[in-house]
Amino acid sequence: MNQGTGIALGNFDGLHMGHLKLITRLLEICKQKKLKSMVYTFDHHPKNVMASKTVTPLIYPNDEKARILGKYDLDYLYFEEFNKEFMMIQPEDFVKKILVNTLNVKYIVVGYNYRFGYKGSGDAELLKTLSERYGFEVEVIMPVMIHDTVVSSSVIRHLIQDGEVDKASIFLTRHYSIRGRVTEGKKLGNKLGFPTINIIPPEHIILPSKGVYITKVRVGGQTYCGVTNVGDNPTVGDIGVRIETHLIDFNGDLYGMEAEILFLKKIRDQKKFKNIQELSYQIAEDVEVTKQYFMNQSIYNKMNLC
Repeated sequence: MNQGTGIALGNFDGLHMGHLKLITRLLEICKQKKLKSMVYTFDHHPKNVMASKTVTPLIYPNDEKARILGKYDLDYLYFEEFNKEFMMIQPEDFVKKILVNTLNVKYIVVGYNYRFGYKGSGDAELLKTLSERYGFEVEVIMPVMIHDTVVSSSVIRHLIQDGEVDKASIFLTRHYSIRGRVTEGKKLGNKLGFPTINIIPPEHIILPSKGVYITKVRVGGQTYCGVTNVGDNPTVGDIGVRIETHLIDFNGDLYGMEAEILFLKKIRDQKKFKNIQELSYQIAEDVEVTKQYFMNQSIYNKMNLC
């Protein structure tokens, strides 16, 4: 690149409050120093390449990261291919060959716990040392704290897996969501009087704990209030986790369309009912709880009411 770049380095899974602080600072610096701004990250989570037997569930897939970052005035978003060969690169080689020689870096912004190079042997202090050798500046962003807790992707994953999606949204600065194509299900909801849309989530995406959630659903250019079940429908003997959402006060065909499910609050855990009638009664109660939630929210913020 002919023009110098300012680069934010990191994995950026979740693009949470801490990440956004880092990116906002990058944009400020690039504007002041007339640099091109870039977020440099990876196409695969490094832990999923280094430890093939375990999978770190992702908060967002790459296309969702790109959508979120598209709201910022970045010049470049760079997804480096993280593979077995790349993970062997030494820290100084990464800086010299990629950041300096290829990307013409002049300013780097990283988080306080940033690691890079073979086996994570490079850190922010090494980056500062190398900056003097290769002629760029480094700024380290300190952690963002909420109630004595460091905002981090790992904390957010635990919150989502525990069903505490409302708390996770505070760390993320947005409601946690899952996007997928609406597919045809078993139409059990139709029989119960509560038709649902079904989506298949992207591979390796983290899922909220099994249960029923108050949600918003964006589909077809509209936003609807929803009741979403994450689970395997034990009452009818289904196997495999499904994401099924009843859209309140909606009738129509959405098959094949892309839908985004935004998780607002968990209502209850998954339960196995004695029969279909008992399940139907519970769904009706879940719908009423959801309607009341949105009615209460509208008192404080009318935008929350679908």
